[in-house]
Amino acid sequence: MFDWDNIRVFLAVADEGSTLAASRKLCLNQTTVSRRIQALEQALKLTLFERDTRGYSLTAQGRALVDVAGQMGTSAHNVALRAEHLARASLGKIRITAAHSVMNHWVLPLVSEFRKHNPDIFFETNAAESYVSLEDGEADVAIRARDTIEGDTLIVRKLPSVRWGIYCSKHYLADHGMPASVEELSSHPVLSYPEPMVETLKVMNWLYKFADPAKIVSTVDSVVTMSSSLRTEDAVGLLPCVEGDPLADLVRCFTHDELRSGLWVVASKEAYQEPRVRKFMKFFAEEFPKDGASVRR
Repeated sequence: MFDWDNIRVFLAVADEGSTLAASRKLCLNQTTVSRRIQALEQALKLTLFERDTRGYSLTAQGRALVDVAGQMGTSAHNVALRAEHLARASLGKIRITAAHSVMNHWVLPLVSEFRKHNPDIFFETNAAESYVSLEDGEADVAIRARDTIEGDTLIVRKLPSVRWGIYCSKHYLADHGMPASVEELSSHPVLSYPEPMVETLKVMNWLYKFADPAKIVSTVDSVVTMSSSLRTEDAVGLLPCVEGDPLADLVRCFTHDELRSGLWVVASKEAYQEPRVRKFMKFFAEEFPKDGASVRR
């Protein structure tokens, strides 16, 4: 009987084309990788790779096995993923992720309120602008700013839309005035968001329809960074009203009917099997402010 863990090594060498590259991917010694490939070939009585100075390439026998070996790798990953969910369930834990602004205005206060009635449930929060994979078990629940969510790998509940506006600092207003409408926006310097964020939310793309591209002075990578940058830069920029309105040193120039974005509470199908996750998602959707305003603490 072959060692199942050697299938993992086989797949790594097949993907990387050398034992050296595979050893780096697996965090193993190169000699160990070579030895495990030899052990697997001996156990299976097959030659899986051609060895030469250019590296390792699959033989016909290796190519015939790589698909079924990949299925084993997927199964092993699913076992680990399920075990992680079960471990969190046994601890009564929910791991939740959201962007910093979303975490501050909605997630943290609603988690606090939920725990008043469910003190046995422990939360692990992760404020991150980067994408966190629910399917890979990196979190149980995410609050995602998206206009639409496609695919059938996630369980989603739509939340009330979020209103946005154009903002500037008070010192900018004193020195340059402010745009009072979309028609005046093209005469002002603008802070923008990077392309990946613009592709996610059409509200960010809306800015490009009216701003002068030559007057875009820089891009910022998050809503929180935008609110900070507007305080120091001589420019205007786009913020959710829930972020911009409470800031004493910023002024809302104007808003618009099109300046709204979608928000969703999302879980993987695996996590949604857990009663605590279903209960929290239901609570979050029901308690989320209907006007998208910040939750009062």
